[in-house]
Amino acid sequence: MRITRIVDNLSWRKVFLLSAAFFILLSVGVSCKKKRNPVGSDALPPGTLMSSDGVDTFALYTYTEEEDSIVSMDPQFNLLGSYNDPVFGQVDAGFYTQITLSGFSPDFGDLNEVAIDSCVLAFEFGGYYGELSDQLFEVYEVTEELTRDSTYYHYSTAATDIQQLVPTANNEGLITPDPLTGAIVGDDTLDPQLRIPIDTTFARDLLVLASNSADDETFLDGLKGLHVKVNNGMQNPNEGGVFYLTSATSDSKLTVYYTVNGEQEEFDFIITNDAVDFNNVTFDYSGTQVEQVINDSTLGQDEYFAQSFVTRAKIDFPSIDNLPKDIIIHEATLELPLTYFTGDKLYPSSEISVSSRLFDGDDTKYIVDASVPFSQTEKSYTINLRTYVQNVLNGEVDNNGLFISPRLFNTTTERIIFNGSNTLNKKAPKLNIVYTKL
Repeated sequence: MRITRIVDNLSWRKVFLLSAAFFILLSVGVSCKKKRNPVGSDALPPGTLMSSDGVDTFALYTYTEEEDSIVSMDPQFNLLGSYNDPVFGQVDAGFYTQITLSGFSPDFGDLNEVAIDSCVLAFEFGGYYGELSDQLFEVYEVTEELTRDSTYYHYSTAATDIQQLVPTANNEGLITPDPLTGAIVGDDTLDPQLRIPIDTTFARDLLVLASNSADDETFLDGLKGLHVKVNNGMQNPNEGGVFYLTSATSDSKLTVYYTVNGEQEEFDFIITNDAVDFNNVTFDYSGTQVEQVINDSTLGQDEYFAQSFVTRAKIDFPSIDNLPKDIIIHEATLELPLTYFTGDKLYPSSEISVSSRLFDGDDTKYIVDASVPFSQTEKSYTINLRTYVQNVLNGEVDNNGLFISPRLFNTTTERIIFNGSNTLNKKAPKLNIVYTKL
């Protein structure tokens, strides 16, 4: 993209500041003489006229757009759990993954003399979203091949066996995850992890399969993968949470603990970076404020929303097109305040990504800023749009507005409630532009 060089000598130019919430024009120089608005009256509501000391409103259009097909393969985190969001509705997350051998053709001796003590499917925590409470975890064997040639989306599923692999006699799948406390395993204290018990009959079958597998391909012919999910039923508003699991780590694995010839042993089935895995996440925002804004974009002027996988916040500012073309943009900052109470377990994303469409009618998006941090003190995101605005004026890209998303859009369940242009809250979104007129 062509960026116009800013010349240091400004003695023969005038510098202006525009505010999207309040257009304020400041002239740099010694003259106090009032000047006509350089943007042009057609950039403002009919009948308005501005001078260097004038103030007027300038609307931003804020709303929410849906996404329909987000790839969820090879995620940074496997997502597991469910919660009821009072604003966004119900969220339910699980995942599918292959597991492989930690060693080929292992020798367990006479398997008829091997006693299976226990079996545990463990995942290290990478974080969580929501509250820590009981959830009912389930695991099923996948019966169709998972292939790297396939594309898996957040709504994709795979066929599974009907047999539940977590013991149900003592409700062993009902677990309160603790991502804040180290896990005690034998004599060791490990990083926090979720440990799901697995049926010992299935564990014995795994040892038989492993002993007959000279490579991962042979093993995956016998065990195509696992589906890990929750079955929590109805949840009250603000109840539940989704856990971020880091699967491809040394302590994330399925371990069979067994005794042979009086000796206690164990064997690991591991999850490598080569394993095919994908998240399956469902969202039900029927009857919520989010659904209302999606169906009627004008409601986004009060509040508008973004949520991983399914919705992006959208901001349009058509009056940028009415700026003079013969100007150099020095600063363009967009401040996006939001509704958030410190300590809320459904927290806003620590970072957002900002993108736009290249040209009208083209769905291709490009990144305006890949990582904009959230300010806890200001409770807002501030985006540098200098390059974007300059390129719009130069004709390099069309002014198609901005899409705002949680940065980890396809690997978390984060969501954000933004204040719209007509918000009743303290702060509304605001665009400030400082430019030099040639």
